[in-house]
Amino acid sequence: MGCRHGLAVLLEVSRREAVVWDPLTGQRRHVSFPPGMHTDDWNRWHAAVLCADTADGHVHGDCFSSPFKLVLILVAQRARAFACLYESASGAWGDIASTATRDTICYTEPSVLIGNEFCWLLGKGDILAFDIERHSLGIIEKPDMKRYFDSSVRLFRTQDNGPGLACLSKLTIQLWERKSYCDGVVGWEMLQKTIKLKGLFPRRMPSYDKLVYLSGYDEDTNAIVLTTETGNFTLQLDSAQIRHIIKRDYICDNTFYPYTNFYTAGRGVGWKGVDQRL
Repeated sequence: MGCRHGLAVLLEVSRREAVVWDPLTGQRRHVSFPPGMHTDDWNRWHAAVLCADTADGHVHGDCFSSPFKLVLILVAQRARAFACLYESASGAWGDIASTATRDTICYTEPSVLIGNEFCWLLGKGDILAFDIERHSLGIIEKPDMKRYFDSSVRLFRTQDNGPGLACLSKLTIQLWERKSYCDGVVGWEMLQKTIKLKGLFPRRMPSYDKLVYLSGYDEDTNAIVLTTETGNFTLQLDSAQIRHIIKRDYICDNTFYPYTNFYTAGRGVGWKGVDQRL
């Protein structure tokens, strides 16, 4: 479902539980779903996690022993989305928030943490946003842009810590930014900056290869993962620097979940610890 602060979150819907996992050590915490969020074959589930440690000197990464916040998302068949926040410090779920939605969420679409909100890109371009502080759920409508496929659009976090959309068309990425203006109006603005992918890829890349997909986003480096027939690349949005991370000679349409972690000396990598159920 997603990775953040050295933690990954997985869902076992059949068992009605979320699993917060430290891939580096193998430790897991199991959290039962909140009452009131019902399982249905037509529902789409998602989740996001973050470290909630605010102590001075804490560096996110080695966070498994720290308190965390977990958000569970359910998008129902009847055009309504639900969200609930779990805080490990209290061991309790909060109230369930809901909002109407015109579309569903892709189960492979990871969240992006933007300010105090977890955000997910919906299938038709709108953004589902859950405010961690207010425990509220809402929809940010997409900008007025031409029709696109979900693989050609990626949600990202702007330099002003707001939502942005990277839209790929004909090997050119156009960036959109959502801004608050002085009169209190909030809206989308198409930035002057565009990123032309032609010429950025290695010269050995076939000239006829124009299949490029946006298949992931890394919050920590503000980089988008590109998928092509010659492998996968990361594209840093600020500098437009590109890096070949996986080499292959075929298209692989997997979604990427960038993961970063470290461990504190003395704990030992691979220590399994306790499989906690909460």
